[in-house]
Amino acid sequence: MLKKFFFFIFFITIIIIAMLFLYKNYFKYSDKEIVIMLDWTPNTNHTGIYLAKDLGYFESEGLNVKIEQPPQESSTALVAAGEVDFAVAFQDFLAPALTSDTPLPVKAVAAISQHNTSGIICKKTANIQNFADLEFKRYSTFDNFIELSLLKYCMKKSGGDFNRVNLFYGKFDNIVATLNSTDAAWGYFGIEGTIAKHFGVENNFLFFKDVDSKLDFYTPVLICNLNFIENNSDTIRKVLKALSKGYTFAAKYPKKAAEILVNCVPELDYDIILESQNYMSTQYISESSSWGRIDPDRWNNFYDWLFENKIINKSIQHNASFTNEFLTE
Repeated sequence: MLKKFFFFIFFITIIIIAMLFLYKNYFKYSDKEIVIMLDWTPNTNHTGIYLAKDLGYFESEGLNVKIEQPPQESSTALVAAGEVDFAVAFQDFLAPALTSDTPLPVKAVAAISQHNTSGIICKKTANIQNFADLEFKRYSTFDNFIELSLLKYCMKKSGGDFNRVNLFYGKFDNIVATLNSTDAAWGYFGIEGTIAKHFGVENNFLFFKDVDSKLDFYTPVLICNLNFIENNSDTIRKVLKALSKGYTFAAKYPKKAAEILVNCVPELDYDIILESQNYMSTQYISESSSWGRIDPDRWNNFYDWLFENKIINKSIQHNASFTNEFLTE
């Protein structure tokens, strides 16, 4: 009888251990708050994230998701430290993090936009029609070596001399203030270009990707910590499935998407968001068959370009800093 009792206790103990293991490895995120950190204040790059939450796509996957704006620390650094689960980042500015003496353990798991919509926004009265025209103009820089290297390369390709640019190191709160004080600055066509125009600052835009196809890098992207990727593949699939629905909705219904985004973030201006959304709706999926997919050649070519032009001092292994494995078809 005693032997049966001990066997029963042993059996129950095994079941409890098994249940705890399952909870730890498969169910722990069903009630845990998952944090997606933005790269900056909310804008149309983030529409699909807000839609996935507002329309219940996260909830239908059994996820409890919180959207946060970044503190002063880099959102990439917070992901690397395991402080947040996901963050919006940029392929270009991931390069230094991946090639430092202590590389950050992060990887891109989805592309938010299929093409590089960033470049130089120029005040129309400055008469800047191409990168060479930036000579002797006041360019507002955030003094980043990737930024300035891209500008230097594009100017040289266009027949200009980067050393003739008047770099302005002042910091402004928005693109309107920037262009009221300088002639040009880095920005995103669908965001800064739209905002400036809305506030009466006529502008034209110089796309990096128009100078060289290798500069059609992925920006923005969604990143995760390597340890998180290794241990939470099912959660990542669910998050990306919900986000895919959100961005697909935004691509199909830009007006409704703009309304939902402004409802989620009331401080946003609806007219600006609607115009921006109309443009960004063409960028989330573009010619790709589905949202989020990263083309290996384009990803690798840009990092090869950075290394070949001595902008970074270490090469980045092909296909090692991104993955498409968690995306749904």
